[in-house]
Amino acid sequence: MRIKIPEELAGYCDGSDEWQLEAATSAAAITQLVDRFPSLQERLLGRGGQLLSHLIVFHNGAVLATPVQSPTPLGEDDELEIMFLASGG
Repeated sequence: MRIKIPEELAGYCDGSDEWQLEAATSAAAITQLVDRFPSLQERLLGRGGQLLSHLIVFHNGAVLATPVQSPTPLGEDDELEIMFLASGG
C-alpha cells in the first residue's frame, strides 16, 4: 500500500512525502510511518494516539472518519493520504 503526507511535513521524513508500506490496516500504516520517522508523531498524533484534529485521512479518495481508533483494512494496491484540513472564511 502507499501512504502520502503533506509536502510541508516531508522535512521530517528525509524529504520524501510518500512511501510503499506493507500494512494490513490504516492504523498499522500510520504506526509504521511514525515508527520510521519519530518526529512525525507529535505532528500527526495527539495524546492517546489519536489523529490531530487539523488532519484528515483519505483511503482511495474516501474520507476515513477515525483511521486510528477504527482501523480500516487495506489492500496491497490501496492508498492512504494524510492532508491538512482547510480552514478560513
